[in-house]
Amino acid sequence: KKIQDENMVATSDLPELTEMQDKLAQADFQKFPPLKEKLIAQVNHMLDKDIADLMAIVPTDFTEPVIRGGAFDDVKDMTSPFGFEKCEGIDLGAGEPDWIVTKERGKWDDIFQSLSPTKGKITGSVAKKEMVKSRLPNPVLAKVWRLADVDQDGMLDADEFALSMHLINIKLDGFDLPDDLPSHLIPPSKKRLFNGNGGGSGSGSGSDRDSY
Repeated sequence: KKIQDENMVATSDLPELTEMQDKLAQADFQKFPPLKEKLIAQVNHMLDKDIADLMAIVPTDFTEPVIRGGAFDDVKDMTSPFGFEKCEGIDLGAGEPDWIVTKERGKWDDIFQSLSPTKGKITGSVAKKEMVKSRLPNPVLAKVWRLADVDQDGMLDADEFALSMHLINIKLDGFDLPDDLPSHLIPPSKKRLFNGNGGGSGSGSGSDRDSY
């Protein structure tokens, strides 16, 4: 628990404690190879830059079939505010004049500034240190990252960071995350990227099963 808190590691990234203790008790630490700082730097560069560049070229034309007819017509009410998950979860803020994320923007901006952004942005490794505090599984945080990195530059500005925190809270509240960012959640500063066509970032591979 102490190591997890000090290093901000998600629970899903840690092995089973008793099993790990048994294996370490049999290990000879004198035979462990030394850390390779150059290799660690290369891995950090891959996490911050290369993976983001790769995700930008992944095809996004996958769409799941929509089930229609019978009882689903009542459940999937898309017109009134009383339909399934309307006005809550990812749909919260749809149709409102102001960006829903601004309601808690002050708190997110304070955290963002504490992460010492460079030229108004933070890298993926810096953002991860804050995001893993949610204790959400890495596959879920991977989806949050792709949805929040609206301009797909591999970094987060203040708007995108606030959006990532909003998406994390939606998941913590028990709602699913979409494969594509709804138009009402696109930061006002990024609307120009979509020319009013809606549908934001995200490579869409199903639900929360992507790697982070």
